[in-house]
Amino acid sequence: MKPVIVHVVQHLKPGGIESLALEFQRAAQPFFDVHIISLEKHNIKCYWNNIDGFKKFIHTLNKKPGWQVNIFSQLAEFFTTVNPMYVHTHHIGPLVYGGIAARLAGVKHIIHTEHDAWHLANTKARLLQKLVIALVRPIYVADARFVAQQVNRLMPPLNPIVITNGIDINKFKPSTINKRQLLKQAKLPTELRFIGCAARLETVKAHDVLIKALHNLPSDIALLLAGTGSLEQQLKALVIKLNLQQRVFFLGHVNDMTTFYPLLDVFCLSSNNEGLPLSPLEAQACGVPAVLTDVGGCKEAVCSETGIIVEPNNPTLLAQALLRSLNQQTNQSPRVFVEKKRSIDKMINQYVSLTQQNLRWKLC
Repeated sequence: MKPVIVHVVQHLKPGGIESLALEFQRAAQPFFDVHIISLEKHNIKCYWNNIDGFKKFIHTLNKKPGWQVNIFSQLAEFFTTVNPMYVHTHHIGPLVYGGIAARLAGVKHIIHTEHDAWHLANTKARLLQKLVIALVRPIYVADARFVAQQVNRLMPPLNPIVITNGIDINKFKPSTINKRQLLKQAKLPTELRFIGCAARLETVKAHDVLIKALHNLPSDIALLLAGTGSLEQQLKALVIKLNLQQRVFFLGHVNDMTTFYPLLDVFCLSSNNEGLPLSPLEAQACGVPAVLTDVGGCKEAVCSETGIIVEPNNPTLLAQALLRSLNQQTNQSPRVFVEKKRSIDKMINQYVSLTQQNLRWKLC
């Protein structure tokens, strides 16, 4: 019988935390039974493909807005039934519900990963998290050195352990098919070079900056946007205003991202805020260089040989960096960086080893 690991997330809509949990489940499955509990109920098949073989390990509760006491009992009952090796919570809501329920169920090891620290700038959120951490006493992890530094500044003396995010390098790899042929199959112009971005179409991702940067680039360079969000119509209006209709392609939600990255010449995130993003790691594992803005843990997600970090909210500098990346000539593949430092196998081994060391944060 395989050991059991349980991840608790807020929801399973597309996002970095959700993708990480699902990839962790797939990669660890030969050795562990990995359950994912989503506090909120969604039709996850609308967002994720290839989950049929894992459906019995994915559980959605029906949490509504506000606090619900019955969620604690539901989780505690589940933990008692499956007897997990450890419970792994992601973000404040899952920490409160999953962490407390795990303690009620007598779970020996609880790991909490901080994926960003922006919410801790809010006094109420910070005090709540301090209280729950003191009560739950998890093994406390940050997914980037930057996030750990922010936690130490806002909530000393937590001093989280740093375990950087990883991706499945066997799933994300360079295509063996000629790029021109791939573009034809995707019904995209074959004469253009493509910058690509995979992110929710929301303010924090600053797609408007990327579109404005494209406006400053030569006409043979185009932009592929994978993702959906509340700003879609606003961004399409900006594209029309800048007369870029023939150079910006909104692809919507892409079920299989392994078909997206090989279309690209450069991957770009122009975000205003990040933890340690997964999408540039996936792109680089496919051999695509990345240009990211200097926010959050982005520096830790880019190959130092092939990637470029640029000041945020500056379309001119971003355009210059993108052009430099498109024109760079190097024999170095960014995949080497991901293989050595950001593989999901390495990440899983680091998390599992924490429970063997029995490390826990202690209130000073």
